[in-house]
Amino acid sequence: MNALDLFLVGLSQLQANALRSLLTILGITIGVGAVIGVVSIGEGLRRNIVSQFSQVGGANLVIVQPPRTYEVKDGRRVPRAWREYLTARDLAALEGEVNHIQAAYPLVGWNTQVRYQKASATGEVQGTLPGYHQAMDWELDQGRFLSNWDVKTWRRVCVIGDKIAEELFGEMNPVTREVKLNGERYTVIGVMKPRLLFGRDWGRQIVVPVTTLQKRVVGNDYYSVIFVYVENAAHVKSVTQNIEKVLNRLHVHGDAFRVSSGESVLENVDQVTLIMKLVAGGIAGISLLVGGIGIMNIMLVSVTERTREIGIRKAVGAKRVHILIQFIIESAVLSLFGGLIGILCGLGFGFGISYLIEYYSEAEFPSVVSWSAVMLAVAVSGGIGVFFGVYPAARASGLDPVEALRYE
Repeated sequence: MNALDLFLVGLSQLQANALRSLLTILGITIGVGAVIGVVSIGEGLRRNIVSQFSQVGGANLVIVQPPRTYEVKDGRRVPRAWREYLTARDLAALEGEVNHIQAAYPLVGWNTQVRYQKASATGEVQGTLPGYHQAMDWELDQGRFLSNWDVKTWRRVCVIGDKIAEELFGEMNPVTREVKLNGERYTVIGVMKPRLLFGRDWGRQIVVPVTTLQKRVVGNDYYSVIFVYVENAAHVKSVTQNIEKVLNRLHVHGDAFRVSSGESVLENVDQVTLIMKLVAGGIAGISLLVGGIGIMNIMLVSVTERTREIGIRKAVGAKRVHILIQFIIESAVLSLFGGLIGILCGLGFGFGISYLIEYYSEAEFPSVVSWSAVMLAVAVSGGIGVFFGVYPAARASGLDPVEALRYE
């Protein structure tokens, strides 16, 4: 009996006891399905974040933020006794003293109502500098972006997102029209194209010169954050260290400022993805163990049910090794079948979750099938069948033919 005949015998045994076989391989199916599904969602999430993060600088971006307004003591958040802020002095020092900086853009945020005649909308006002839209890969649809003259003279001009333009102006061209922000009139000089990033709609942003927002609205020269763009990803580490040195020199609590690189953000994404895979691996390990025990149990039952068949095979010349291989192959086929069903279930789970996320969030979220994970799942499921099939196979091959023929 060749390997193909043994494989066909294994399939015939599955067909003869279809319901029992399906219930037996349920643990294998759940384990493999969990791995494939979670890995495909995790890899899709990682690629989605990396893709979107690359649009705002990716590994070349360094984010500088002021110290938090609180500190954690005894597990509780306690307000700090001091405050430190990012200012124009810090921006000038970074641009003047730190090498390999391509550009730096401060940002000051402020939420308000924007009005045009009787129409109103909620907007996120962002004060920044010229070139910010290019650094963020955010394209203009109409008009122009901020200029150096706008910043220097604190002009009351703004660039609005597509959602704000639609809600306030409808089919009209917003450029050169005046809107009210904080009770003051601002001239619309540009409209941005639609953009959705990290699930956040940029269409509600209103971009104004940072000096206008500081001098005319908030009354200080503080920045919420500074985005630093490095010339080359190879210089990110040295730039980050030099930024920290500058902040320590300029501030009493300079070491409390938060300086993080895009590379570290991507590393955190990889760590989260790894944790998801480990969780899936833990679920799979338990399920595969249960499935393997189930396979061993069903194969022992099969040996008992086919004792007379084994005796006949041995009586007509089948060797012990033939019986051993036959039952191991049957066990492996049973486990592989469960693995294949698990792969299909995992793919269905991954693509299903991806579809639901895209449907409800209206954002692209791919489910990436890792073929290495698929091959590993096939190999593991086959290995489980072989491992847990050895004992029943050894028991079957060790039966005495005479005693087996007497078995009723």
